[in-house]
Order: sequence, then C-alpha cells, then structure tokens
Amino acid sequence: MARILVTLAAVLLLAVPAWAAGVTVAVNAEATVSGPHITLGELATITGDDRERVKALSALKLGAAPSPGHRLVLTGDTLGVRLAGAGGDYSDITWQVPPAITVTTAAQTISGERLLAAATAAVQSLVGGDADSEISIVPVGTAPDVMAPLGRLDIQAEIPGGVRLNAPTAVVVAISTDGRPFTTVSVRFNVRGYQQVVVAARNIAAHEEITAENVRSERRDIGKMAGYITDISKVIGLAARRPVPAGTPLTEAAVDKPVVMKRGAAVTILVKAGDLVVAAGGQAMQAGREGELIRVQNAATKRIVSARVVDANTVQVIIYGGR
Repeated sequence: MARILVTLAAVLLLAVPAWAAGVTVAVNAEATVSGPHITLGELATITGDDRERVKALSALKLGAAPSPGHRLVLTGDTLGVRLAGAGGDYSDITWQVPPAITVTTAAQTISGERLLAAATAAVQSLVGGDADSEISIVPVGTAPDVMAPLGRLDIQAEIPGGVRLNAPTAVVVAISTDGRPFTTVSVRFNVRGYQQVVVAARNIAAHEEITAENVRSERRDIGKMAGYITDISKVIGLAARRPVPAGTPLTEAAVDKPVVMKRGAAVTILVKAGDLVVAAGGQAMQAGREGELIRVQNAATKRIVSARVVDANTVQVIIYGGR
C-alpha cells in the first residue's frame, strides 16, 4: 500500500510524457460539486480518445463532499490517497495537479421564515377552530436558515407529540432533496386556545342556586382548564357544590342539580306495578336532588326503603322485575 501511495503521489506531481499518455486529467484549483460525494469529473477536465475510460474516470468517487455551502482544501498528496482508495485504473494518464484544490459543495438556501411557515401550517391544520373559539400560535424563538443540497426540495412538518395547549408544542420539519432525506429542524410553539366560558359574576355560596344574575360569559385561556362550560343556559337552575369565588370559571364538577327535597319533609311514596299505582305517606330520611335515590320511611309500617326523588314532595319506589 505504501508503494501504491508513493507511486500515485509521484504520478500526480509529475506529468507523464505526452507520448505515453492516453488520457489527460487537468485538475482545477477550484471546483464545485453538487452531490454527497466528490467525483473526479467535478474536480478536473478529463480528455482522451477512449470515451468509456473518460466516462469511468469522471464518475470515480473520491470520498464525501463537504456540507452544502462549505468547502475543503485537498493537496496533491490527499488527492492521491483518495484516488488510491477509489481503486481506479491510472495507467497511461497525464496528470496536471495544482498545489491545492479548493472544493465547494453547491447549495440552495432555505430561509428560516419558510421553515417556520411550514411548521405553523402543520399546527393550524390540527387545531382548527370554530366561531366561538380562538387559537393563538406563537413561535418560541426563530428557525435558522438551512443550506441544503441542490435539487428538488421537499419540506414536510410533523408534530410527533400532538398539539399541546398547556405546554410548548414541538414541530419537526424534515428537508429532503430529490427524494433523499437531508436534515431536520425542530421548531417550538406556544399554542393557546381561547373560548367564551361561564364564570361567577360574584361570590356564589355552596348549594346556592345559579341564576342569570350570578354568572357571566368571559373569554379565557382554556389550556389548563378541564370541564369548563361554554353555555350559560346549561347552568341556570343548577346549584354550586362548593363556594365559587367571583371570576372563577364554573366547571361540570362544580355544579349539580339543586336539593329539592329536604330531610324530614313529609312525602308521598309512589309504588308502580304495571298500570297499578299505590300511594302512601312517608318521611324523607335525607335530603335529595331530582333523580337521586334517598331513604324514606313509610308512615304506616315504619319500614325504610330507597326511593327516587320526583319533586319536592314525591318519591317513587323502584320495583325491578325479573324472570
């Protein structure tokens, strides 16, 4: 191998006499390459009568090219090493090699604004929105300009973790040229969703009935809210489970049907069996909301049963039939 390298170096530095040369390789002091590999045809002008040999020498790969837009400098020695590694046929070649060869990879610039626009469009396609909501998409920082290889560009943005309203949303922008993946750029966004939600217009006490006077609609960031309510009509007539300070959004967990039956109230106990309805007097042993099961005592038999609250004065015993 050492002999081969020495021979190649000698060949590159000393031109073979013209009478012995079938092919001439004139290496340029400056060369521009376009692909991921350096080829001899991009570094030099190759001439000769043997077209097939000239073609083969032109396609000879001499290692990886520098990154797009960047450059490297080869000397005669390093070019000889690369030629040895390529394993070509260098017999009867006249070499014309300058002391240094500057190799630059051609590139196209993709602006950070273009990458940011692709990422923003990906987020917008997922968040949608409607007439009652508003989405704010704000990038965290900027996207850098990217030097990419020449060729047909393909820019695709993906959101691996999905859009998040309570934490930064990460978007990965993949860049390909002529169908070959090149690199990826990560962009982050603060995505906020705003909607009109129901909030307490004043302090609402526990078990207080909700009316049109003690609630209102306000635009709020819903990113960290759960179970929020957007329709005021859905809470009117309900009751607060616990105290709700003024300005606090009402949630499904914070409201419930009001207590309509008080503990100790005199009630009518209904028992239905087919078309037959039997009524008896009784007493509520606990308070209850419409539709809730509570314990009631039959006034005549003193028997305690479970019954569903119908209204403030009526309960119904549920009879389950089976076969």
